[in-house]
Amino acid sequence: MSIEVLYEDNDILVCHKPAGVAVQSSSVTSSDMETMLRSQILRSGKFKNKSTLLYIVHRLDQPVEGIIVFARTKKAAADLSAQVQAGAEMNKIYMAVVFGAFADDEKEGELRDYMYRDAASRSAVISDSSDKNAKECFLSYKVISEKEINDISANNVVDFSEHRNDKISLVEIHLGTGRYHQIRAQFSNAGHPLLGDRRYLSEESDEVSARLRVKDVALCAKALSFKHPSTGETMNFDILPQGPIFNEF
Repeated sequence: MSIEVLYEDNDILVCHKPAGVAVQSSSVTSSDMETMLRSQILRSGKFKNKSTLLYIVHRLDQPVEGIIVFARTKKAAADLSAQVQAGAEMNKIYMAVVFGAFADDEKEGELRDYMYRDAASRSAVISDSSDKNAKECFLSYKVISEKEINDISANNVVDFSEHRNDKISLVEIHLGTGRYHQIRAQFSNAGHPLLGDRRYLSEESDEVSARLRVKDVALCAKALSFKHPSTGETMNFDILPQGPIFNEF
């Protein structure tokens, strides 16, 4: 598999992470973005910077696709990491396909919750403000489109009865905070689990995901902007989600 490189210079490397590939894996037998990119740099003659040194400054969940930037020097890594911590300086826009339709007064809004990371289950748990382990998290969203299951392309549907009237929604998401599994946990808690998500699911969303053959979490970090660590120039990147379910909208 060849990783799509969107931009690279002496300070940064921006690429499109495919769904199913970890940014960095602890297993020597599993391929990850870091290893694959280093190999690609060595094999390809297209890179301006031949150095295989890469610094991870932010991550995407393994089953999630999207834009990710690697630093190529310690100075760039420190600068980009500071932008990540500052939040607003590194701006990400996500697209997701979720189960269900939204009420008319909920097609655009904000989700605010308190959550913590449970180490035993490696999951995000929605809690409340009285929980000393929980931190506030919030995001804003806008429903871009909705579609009835019966209107999905026939070749993408397995064994759907005609009487079913479930809907799925395409949603644009802006993160206010960057908590662990935040988008997946918050939308599940709101009654709209992401399709393809086997961790934060409902019985209905799991069935719809299986019947629509959604194998990966239907979430894509589609846009990323940040200031170049050396020039200060605002860098903007945008991609189209590659998951087949996104093509239904």
